[in-house]
Amino acid sequence: MNPADFARRVDLAEEMDRADSPEDRLFRTLDQFETLNRLISRSRGILTRTVLTDLKKDPGQPRHLADLGAGGCDISRWLVRRARRLGATFRITAIERDERIIRYAAAANAGYPEIRIVHADLFDQEAWGNPDYVFANHVLHHFPDPKCVDLLRLLDRSDLRRYLVSDLTRSVWSARAFRMGCSPFFHGSFLIQDGVTSIRRGFTIPEVRELLHRAALLHPATVRRVFPGRFIIEGGSAKT
Repeated sequence: MNPADFARRVDLAEEMDRADSPEDRLFRTLDQFETLNRLISRSRGILTRTVLTDLKKDPGQPRHLADLGAGGCDISRWLVRRARRLGATFRITAIERDERIIRYAAAANAGYPEIRIVHADLFDQEAWGNPDYVFANHVLHHFPDPKCVDLLRLLDRSDLRRYLVSDLTRSVWSARAFRMGCSPFFHGSFLIQDGVTSIRRGFTIPEVRELLHRAALLHPATVRRVFPGRFIIEGGSAKT
């Protein structure tokens, strides 16, 4: 890999986003994402520290999370299982725009009535269903900078207890480590090729801070680096 290829964000399509991508490989990619998210996305720790900690304070109070770009809903299913253990009254609206992925998620979510899948653009705030929390994992890198600013501004202006935006930091070292660490284990899918493309579409921490600045946020938000090769934006207009 050439470090120059990671000097700035690139506008490259990911194979799994193509309408004509083979469905069997797409579904296998979603299968493998569940394992990958469990191992390196750090989503579970982030959601435990924020959403689940908040649910513990008053588990009888109904709470609602919108999962933007939910994909196969593996993170949503894990979160529901944890909320059940707490005895929390909790539901999730999973926003997804790819009808093929919605079919996959609907089958995978059998036994999870707390999760409602909505076919919508993730910028459609009405589709969110007035949530208390919003979670967006691997969403920002799919958009050009102006649309990222729009999404951050929309989250900031919403009446949310907490929003969490998790995505990839861009570096040649992240891409090399991802390819070397994952190639031996994930086959027959788009995961490796699209993973490297996603990293090239990702951000540096200064770029994320610039997005937040351009969004002219009304409420405090923080961004921090998360190992390995990730960042998390946390904000919200209401205290948890």
